[in-house]
Formats: sequence, structure tokens, C-alpha cells
Amino acid sequence: MSMILGFIAAALVLVFFEIILPGGVLGVLAALCVCVATWFGFELYGAMGALVVFFGALFAIGLFAFVEFKLLAKTSLGQQFFLKAAIDGHTREAVAEDSIVGREGITLTRLNPSGKVAIGQKSYEACSQDGYIDRDQAIAVVAQDNFKLIIKKL
Repeated sequence: MSMILGFIAAALVLVFFEIILPGGVLGVLAALCVCVATWFGFELYGAMGALVVFFGALFAIGLFAFVEFKLLAKTSLGQQFFLKAAIDGHTREAVAEDSIVGREGITLTRLNPSGKVAIGQKSYEACSQDGYIDRDQAIAVVAQDNFKLIIKKL
């Protein structure tokens, strides 16, 4: 009986840490502990004992997860583990409109192979398809890719 309770207690501890540190490995180990406890329940008490151990362990794990999510989250200790606010994020806007392709400009920095270029009155991040290009060289925009301009030397 103590082996059964030990494996169920181990499963509860593993589920506790799986909820805090998700990844799946601890959940699989917890399921393995429940299976071993069920097997010991079958060996000691037969099929009915195995069913009682299995469903009792599932009930205990469900209750434990409920307590962890609902009650622990409201304590000062639980607030350290759970996200308190929504994450506001955004993506960068495209560097330039597609109409910039084909325009000419000048390099502001050395491109090896990335750097800054000036097209008109604006500066842009750019990547050279020709390799290294020194500062103050004439360039042309070939394409736009992932927030950078692809340029070639004239």
C-alpha cells in the first residue's frame, strides 16, 4: 500500500512541476508513476483494486491541477509562477514600398554585406548581393526582403 501511495505522490509532484515548467517530460513521468501504482494495485488487490487506484490517482491529479491553477495563482507565491498581464507585441513595418525597387542611391556605410544606404532623402537597412561595397558608392535597389533592401553596386 505504501508503494502505491508513494507512486501517486510522485505523480502529483511531477504534475505540479509540469504545470509550472511545461515541456511534457514530467507529464510522461507522472503518467508512468500512475501506471506503476495501478500495476501494484492490481498485484495486491486484483482488478477492482487496480481500477480504484487508477481512477483515484486521476481524481487526485485533477483536483491537484485545479487547486494549482485556481487557488495557487491567487497567492503571492503563485503570482511569481503565472503570467499577470497580456503581452503586447507588434511586428516591424516593411522598410519601404515595393515602388523603391529599381531606384538608385548611395551607400552610407560599408556594406559587408549589410549596412545602411540612402535612397532619396531616407536611409534604409540594406544587404548587398555583390558582397562588400565601400561607403559613398552608387547602388541600385534590386528587391525588398524581410525588412531589408537587396541592392547591387552600379
